Amino acid sequence: MYIVVKRVSKTSEHGIKEYTAEIKIISQLRHKNLVELKGWCHEKSELLLIYEFMENGSLDLHLFKQKSWLTWDKRKRIAYDLASALSYLHEDCKECILHRDVKSNNVMLDSNFNAKLGDFGLARLVDHDKNSKTTMLARTLGYMAPEYVMTGKASKESDVYSFGVVALEIACGQKPIGYTANEERQTTLVEWFRIYMGLELF
Repeated sequence: MYIVVKRVSKTSEHGIKEYTAEIKIISQLRHKNLVELKGWCHEKSELLLIYEFMENGSLDLHLFKQKSWLTWDKRKRIAYDLASALSYLHEDCKECILHRDVKSNNVMLDSNFNAKLGDFGLARLVDHDKNSKTTMLARTLGYMAPEYVMTGKASKESDVYSFGVVALEIACGQKPIGYTANEERQTTLVEWFRIYMGLELF
């Protein structure tokens, strides 16, 4: 069996917390669009997570590093698979699971380009009718919903916003953070899309 070993950095401030969260949450999940955790090890101060091997790597390698060309059919299926994973986490689990780090390099692709969501180090369990109470921003710039940036409170909706950014990446081939046409300032993909489409910014 081919596997991937994720080694948690010994110098990481939140390493043990993320390692524990990842084991606690993903070890009880089974869904075709989630990367499967095969095992873990924490001996001699080493924190290791063992995952199934995903032959085609992460989505961002294909979108931005030209590992291969993604046809529109593949892009559509990848978006559908990611939506299916989030629907399962938000609605079908005993407790709602907020991933809090949905982005293209956490979307993994198998040999047939089926997409699976991975990296649950920042995920949190919450009641289905409540939002996360976390007050620490835990995501990557460009993927964060405006209300999450302002309040620090993650929710199903902030996960869905991040999914929307990934969907735009898939459709447009643009990174989540870029520059305006005159290169004067950075802009988010959502802002770029609204300007490009002639939509008013909210």
